[in-house]
Amino acid sequence: MWGVRMTRQTSAVAVLLFTSILLASCSGAPGGGCVSNCGGGNATLSLVLTATPPDPALGLSVQTLTATITGISLTPSTGTAVNVPLNSTAYIAELNRVTSDSTLLAAAVSVPAGTYTQIAVTFSEPRVTFCTQANPGVPGCAAGSLGSISGAAGTATISTNLSVSDGLETGVALNVNLANTLTFSGQTISAVNLGATDVFTASTLPPSSAKTDLAAGELAHVDDVMGMVSSVSGSTLTVQTSTRGSITATANSSTQFSGDCTTLGFAQDFTCVKANTVAIVDTLLNADGTFTLVFYQPLPTQLSSGDLVEGVVTGVPNSVTNQFTVVVTDSVFASSASLLQGRVNLGDQIQITLSTPDPFSIIAKGLTFPTGAFEHSTSVASILPGQTVAFPVLTFTAQSGVTPGAATSHDVALRFTRFSAVMSTPTLPIFGAGTFPPFFGIVITPQEFQTTSGRLSVDGVSSLTSIPAGSTFSTTALYIGPPVAPQFAAQSVRAH
Repeated sequence: MWGVRMTRQTSAVAVLLFTSILLASCSGAPGGGCVSNCGGGNATLSLVLTATPPDPALGLSVQTLTATITGISLTPSTGTAVNVPLNSTAYIAELNRVTSDSTLLAAAVSVPAGTYTQIAVTFSEPRVTFCTQANPGVPGCAAGSLGSISGAAGTATISTNLSVSDGLETGVALNVNLANTLTFSGQTISAVNLGATDVFTASTLPPSSAKTDLAAGELAHVDDVMGMVSSVSGSTLTVQTSTRGSITATANSSTQFSGDCTTLGFAQDFTCVKANTVAIVDTLLNADGTFTLVFYQPLPTQLSSGDLVEGVVTGVPNSVTNQFTVVVTDSVFASSASLLQGRVNLGDQIQITLSTPDPFSIIAKGLTFPTGAFEHSTSVASILPGQTVAFPVLTFTAQSGVTPGAATSHDVALRFTRFSAVMSTPTLPIFGAGTFPPFFGIVITPQEFQTTSGRLSVDGVSSLTSIPAGSTFSTTALYIGPPVAPQFAAQSVRAH
């Protein structure tokens, strides 16, 4: 970590932002900046977004924390600012997600060689959706406590001496400290402010070998990208997301394909990739800004045509009405006549009614997990607060003010929940952890997490076993739930 700070005000002390970006042909002066061979050419820069969660001991139940990032620019020591083209013109970040999974902000951006004194990030519509649960061990949000708080638009600025050299290929991770954005008392959040002091920091990619499991030439894991496969060519595919632009990735001999390819009647190879269907991919961001396809997961036929909502379950489902409520964490839009496009936002509350439901499924992405009550069930009683589910939308009414939206569906699939906890036993293939968000209703700890060899992404350490007991980590995990053990199957783990 560079130790740079993003605030509304420019720091009085210039700090060196990219210590690893200077090449031997571009020497640094004591005051910072390039003094030789720095006057021409371009560097290639990629940016990802990450976040640091609040301390789990604070007992917050944050479902989503979102903001639209509208621009990133670099200000040179002389001349006009250089705009960094984002992966989407209106990049909607879900900051709770990136506590465990990096998302792409920009790839392979050509930056003129030279020295830059500021990096500015412009944002709008920050919004946190949260709830409270004062009764330990009771699952779900307390009645009437689920709601959203919005903040103001603004621009955060990094003061820096940034020197980039011709021909360099490198990356940057922008990190958001979620606790520093929030004003809260107990479990209740009263304000969100992305422009507050000590919210944003930045670090070079790749991290040091002690803080990553990445190989040489790889900058970051960009996992669990869900969207519509918009193009397929040779061994390359493009997945279009609803809020973060698209990812184009190329398969190689190490790429894995889900066993669900066989279920759908395809081989477990690139022939399983079909345009105009919904899929989930794990990728690696390379130093040159390209992506390598690590894993490909097609969605079941009933989920694969679009108009799909993903959300975290916030309360105990009503078995009488066959209804449950989610907070939206992701979505996919149908390629034509979408019911959702322009009408659903990350952080919205939606009440889902299941009508003659099909057996539930688990989108496991090759993970080993215990058989629980969810898989093959047709009862909402098998759905638990804290689980993240995906469902195709048959009818839809958008949220209006504080009135939740409504949707109907026939199908429900278990997806990955993002949350933070405290490590207790950092062992493989099963590790233990405690101090979960209160609305999970989990008080008996430690709870066990299953990992699968070859399907675990690790960040912040070189191996999960290096995470100290008692420290905070974030995970992307299937929450299978009781009475089975382990209750969780983890695919990404980030130490903080």
